Amino acid sequence: MTAATSHPEKVWYHANCHCGGVKYTVLLPRLEDSEINNGYIDLYPHRHDVVFHQGFHSLTEYRFGNKDKFCPTCGSSIMIDFNGSEMESFGDAVAINIRMIKDIDLNRFKMGHFDGKNRMGSEYRVE
Repeated sequence: MTAATSHPEKVWYHANCHCGGVKYTVLLPRLEDSEINNGYIDLYPHRHDVVFHQGFHSLTEYRFGNKDKFCPTCGSSIMIDFNGSEMESFGDAVAINIRMIKDIDLNRFKMGHFDGKNRMGSEYRVE
């Protein structure tokens, strides 16, 4: 994995969307020690631990309870912003798509079970 600067318990990871239009770094605990327990394979850093270097202001937003942000060119899911949503209890955390982090091998992680249907609130219905 590519790490820029490290703290004793955290590492800066480099990330980008598929087309390279959005580039950012994320300060996270060492991923080698992580267990992932959600269906989208998101990580939850503090907002101030995500630094965008390119493309943040061009992100496209889709609202379904939260503010899901995507690259407008390639459609990569970049992050979820919980501010102003029913999930605002996450505080200043954002959800970052682990698949955008460079040099990540998802097969190395222990995957836990996440019951999104029962944990995410009201059922979604199209009328």
